[in-house]
Amino acid sequence: MERIGFLFLHPFSESLGSTTRVLEIARSLDNKGFGVIIYDPFENNREIDSISVRKLELYGPFSFLSKKVYQLLRKVYYSKKARRITANKIFQENTFYREIAKRLTKKIKEDNIQTLIVEQDAALVPGILAAEKTGIPVIVDLHNIAAEELVAARILGYESEEYKKMQNDLENLLQKVDGVIVVSEALKNYVQETYGVKHDIIIVPPSGRPRIEEIPERPNPYKIIYAGLIAYRARVEIFVKSIPYLKERTQHVEIYMTEKGEELRKIKEMNNDQKLGIQFFWFDTRNELFEFMKLCYIGILTSSRNKARELGPPVKLFDYMSVGLPVVANYIGGWSKIIKREKIGVTTDDDPRNFADGIYQLIYDEDLYYKYANNALNAVREKYNWDKATEPLVSLIKKML
Repeated sequence: MERIGFLFLHPFSESLGSTTRVLEIARSLDNKGFGVIIYDPFENNREIDSISVRKLELYGPFSFLSKKVYQLLRKVYYSKKARRITANKIFQENTFYREIAKRLTKKIKEDNIQTLIVEQDAALVPGILAAEKTGIPVIVDLHNIAAEELVAARILGYESEEYKKMQNDLENLLQKVDGVIVVSEALKNYVQETYGVKHDIIIVPPSGRPRIEEIPERPNPYKIIYAGLIAYRARVEIFVKSIPYLKERTQHVEIYMTEKGEELRKIKEMNNDQKLGIQFFWFDTRNELFEFMKLCYIGILTSSRNKARELGPPVKLFDYMSVGLPVVANYIGGWSKIIKREKIGVTTDDDPRNFADGIYQLIYDEDLYYKYANNALNAVREKYNWDKATEPLVSLIKKML
């Protein structure tokens, strides 16, 4: 049995889309007969859906690592004042990365790992160090591009020295890996054109798994859910500002939003000030979330318009499809074309009143609603399925072994 290791440098509860991607790719490889272990300094040893998660125990000055420390590091990462530190450290060998690489090297040898998959560009340095020490192939799974995300967050500018340094450093690191996974055709083109990567680059797009057999009856009150992080890039205020317009047309709705993300306080203040009636929730496991989503009526997916969002499709779209939830989204091109092409929901512009109209259209027109709901579930069964999506990865791994 070929054994695959994943290096993931996030707590599972802090990066929902990334965590989903790692777990689902690992699960697909497990289904195909590979032995799979996820290594993470922020998670304790446990099993998730038959996938082994192993804590990378760090010592010395890094033994205190916790989710609170992770949150602090994220604040530094998204700080304009610290942008020079971020640019100089993220893709350069340092004490922290060497400690991770040391512990990972030990685990790779103990667990007889034959191929290492590094999740996201920020984990490239320790992943490459460990792979070089153990002599195994290393593949990087690019969910997005760090420099582009910082531009989208208005931390960096395209002409800034920090942006140029990050891009140059990433280009150098990508020359040292044996394969590259990307999430979209747009990101594949970007990586090829920007960094000159031409060979062994494959697409494993975000996908889903059917979580229900058929679409159930979903009577009112209509539960409308936003199940992503309340983050700057998500532009959830479009949805929040649409709620009063929606309630002018129907009172038979319940609004649910996740209780996590850097914009949470702002959205809660809007909710309290305007008495919108949003109910905030959080579940400790994805299975609990899916069970709740099965009871909902419409999935909400808002987004900002920038290069980072165009390159990285949101996993949440496919989570909604997995339980047959039609989607209402503001149209940004890129991944939002899927909603139109597959006829799984309604897209609008960024105007909250028009967004409310999109939601109401699915409430008012029951035939259209169930058509889109069935289309969503069938698309996950037949097209946007994790086991199908990972077939190119299996071929790439076997080519290297």
